[in-house]
Amino acid sequence: MLQAGLAEPMTQDLRFKSLGVVCLALWLGIMGFGLWPLDFFPKNHVMWLQNENGLHFDRYGEAYSTTPWTMSPKSAASRNGSSSVEIWLHSWESEYPGVSAIFSVGDPARLENFAIVQSGSDLFVRGQFLDDKKRSIIRKLWLDNAVRSGEPRFVTLTSGPEGTALYLEGLAQKRYPFTLKIDNFLGPILLGHAPAGHRAWTGDLLGLAVYERALTDSEVSEHYQAWREARTAELITRPGIAAFYPFDERAGDIIHNRAGSAPELLIPTRFNVLHPTILSPRLNLDRSDLGDVIINILGFVPLGFFLCAYLYHAKHLGKVRALVLTVVLGAITSLVIELLQAYLPSRDSSLLDIIDNTLGTALGAVLHTALANFIVRRSKVASS
Repeated sequence: MLQAGLAEPMTQDLRFKSLGVVCLALWLGIMGFGLWPLDFFPKNHVMWLQNENGLHFDRYGEAYSTTPWTMSPKSAASRNGSSSVEIWLHSWESEYPGVSAIFSVGDPARLENFAIVQSGSDLFVRGQFLDDKKRSIIRKLWLDNAVRSGEPRFVTLTSGPEGTALYLEGLAQKRYPFTLKIDNFLGPILLGHAPAGHRAWTGDLLGLAVYERALTDSEVSEHYQAWREARTAELITRPGIAAFYPFDERAGDIIHNRAGSAPELLIPTRFNVLHPTILSPRLNLDRSDLGDVIINILGFVPLGFFLCAYLYHAKHLGKVRALVLTVVLGAITSLVIELLQAYLPSRDSSLLDIIDNTLGTALGAVLHTALANFIVRRSKVASS
């Protein structure tokens, strides 16, 4: 009888320890999954092309200026908002799975900074424009199916008082009644990656130039032929040139600007997100997000269930206190993961994930409380 009396507390104590081990294993698993691959400073995947001028960007790859570009509008053309951008690129993704800036200028904290972006098989130019009433607006100017062919594409943007035009291979594609503000070219330059988040671009940059004036249709065509025929030396002396990157170094960690006021660019050894987005408030859902929401909720249900069981049975907290403390601990766990994810290039720090994880923890805790209540009621019925 004495041995039987001692065995029952020992068995109960073993169950409590088992609950604790299960909770710890679930917590470690969630932390590991949330922070995988635990590489906060991965190698920067940028390399020079060997058989031609150009720079290849892979996941994750970036090059940027260590000082901001402070291009000042000196000419009459630039003072009235005239500017042009030429970029020669070869996307390795003809159906790009995400949205990422290939070339951007400006404060990375601003979502409206100037950028040339690939989305799917399309390209678009994002920036600050002036409408016909001189009001500042944020616009996206699209070039549909611009990279679907999988071949290098030469894109030109020209902007002046008459409006903004987009060209492919020297031929006009679209014209818009907006003027690109010269303020777009104030700030750090970034190539190959979005300023915030983990939206990487994969492909080759073969040439980049910026002018403080609007190029004419004939100049756009002439410049395209000069780039194609490797006659870039003659473009350096063209009037109004503000930046000229032919990517002709083929070695080293510096990209030189051959003309104008733009700074040199650095190819760092290690990749890092220049402007981490901490707890992104984006709460709107599209179809591609629903799967993540379900996973984030269901992934925390087991933790909520077993942690609530441990606090209730092993720590002898009341049902309500055990449930509330479980939800708080689940929310803190999710918060820690999301704060650390802001510094992981492969992950996004999201407020929505914290909401989902906390909801999953609460759901697991409620399930345990409901099950405990059911067992108690059933025991009372059986004993009566």
